[in-house]
Amino acid sequence: MQTRVTFIYDYKNIDIPEPFLELRIPDVETIVNVQCEALAQKHSKIQLPEGQPHVLTDEMVKAEEIPGIETVEAYRDALSYELPITLVSEHAHMLLMNYLIPQLVQRSTFEINDEEATQAGKDYYAAFEDNAKQQGLSLQEAARMRFGSNLDEGAIRQHLFLLGRTNFMFRILAGEYLRRQGQTFDIASYSGYVKDMVKMSNATEEKVRELVPLNVYMDEVPALHMMDEMTAWLAPKIAIKTDEDNAEGADQTEE
Repeated sequence: MQTRVTFIYDYKNIDIPEPFLELRIPDVETIVNVQCEALAQKHSKIQLPEGQPHVLTDEMVKAEEIPGIETVEAYRDALSYELPITLVSEHAHMLLMNYLIPQLVQRSTFEINDEEATQAGKDYYAAFEDNAKQQGLSLQEAARMRFGSNLDEGAIRQHLFLLGRTNFMFRILAGEYLRRQGQTFDIASYSGYVKDMVKMSNATEEKVRELVPLNVYMDEVPALHMMDEMTAWLAPKIAIKTDEDNAEGADQTEE
């Protein structure tokens, strides 16, 4: 028996705790200033005393060869526009992976081939461990960077195993979810996918097939499509809260 989903819970009915939907950052101007100083330091040819910031110039911006952006003002405007979008997108992805997808899998119903699901957990752990070694990191170091907490090896192993199992079940769920919407991911649709990717990326057909072979297309692409749909639903719900907002809220509370 292959693992299959028999009931798919509507992810839009999952209650998300309000604090999860708040993205707390310094004010955007502060982040823009940091980015501008980093770019200025990259292009500067002089060594300044410690603590003295480099000043970004139009020439430095032009050297980046960003289409349509040739001045410091244009660069700052672009950052001010793009940064919130990027930060919200990253936060939505984190929330999706750490909360919404696990909740969706938990609330849906599956007929599980335990051998398949167990192997998926083992494979995920092995891939994480191998990636850590390639980066010259211990398992604990890589886990701390990924999850932001200090776990012992046993806890890390269990957490990664559960992540692998959850991801496996989500891939099964996503494939069925999209099939019910009339979208198929099989040999016939694979050819069309390859042609679309060639047009979008200017890569050769052989390169696309190498990067996304048929088995990856059938297993992974449905999950990516569903994640895109879930992200589009989730992102508008995320509110950016700056230090200035927090200060104003504190002042109003005192009053």
